[in-house]
Amino acid sequence: MGFGLVVIGYLTVFGTLPGSFIYYSWGIFIAVAGGFALFAGFYKLQEYNIYFKSMKYISAAYILILLAFAPFLIINHSDGFMQNFLFVSKVIRWLFLFVFHYFLLSGILSLSKEIGNIIIEKKAKRNIFFTYIYFFAFIFEFFFTEAAIVMLVSGFIYYFLILAITYRCYMKITFEGHDEAIDEKYELKNKNKKR
Repeated sequence: MGFGLVVIGYLTVFGTLPGSFIYYSWGIFIAVAGGFALFAGFYKLQEYNIYFKSMKYISAAYILILLAFAPFLIINHSDGFMQNFLFVSKVIRWLFLFVFHYFLLSGILSLSKEIGNIIIEKKAKRNIFFTYIYFFAFIFEFFFTEAAIVMLVSGFIYYFLILAITYRCYMKITFEGHDEAIDEKYELKNKNKKR
């Protein structure tokens, strides 16, 4: 269905934490590879709802942003320049990752409602709520370095919550005949158009 690729991409892109080490070296290319896996996954999922269709473009934008950051991380620059660049790039990642997670979870929520999976629906709602809290709280790290450890721990928790719900979608939605139901839905829609 596509959730398998999303799980692989999300595992690879450990840079879901705006301050992740992966964004500060050659590791950025690992995140780019994960971005391609995410793009492929959402390309397959785009027919299911508007959020997944949007995620296809968001994943492409993610790849382009990381590639634009790469020269600044690989080529040596002055300390002052790098300090400013890392701050600005962290703000950009913070905004981008909020949008990324909001659309991802909204797509999962929409799909779980459509197929009537109450467990995934509840977890998606909880994770959307946690997304607001997590990314709002991240603002404090920009001003208070003491908050970095708290945000790192909560970032790991958040990462595994998103990974868990995505994996649950892969296991439950993919293998419960949902693909066949969607195919039937589109076949019926196409037949109605021909009439």
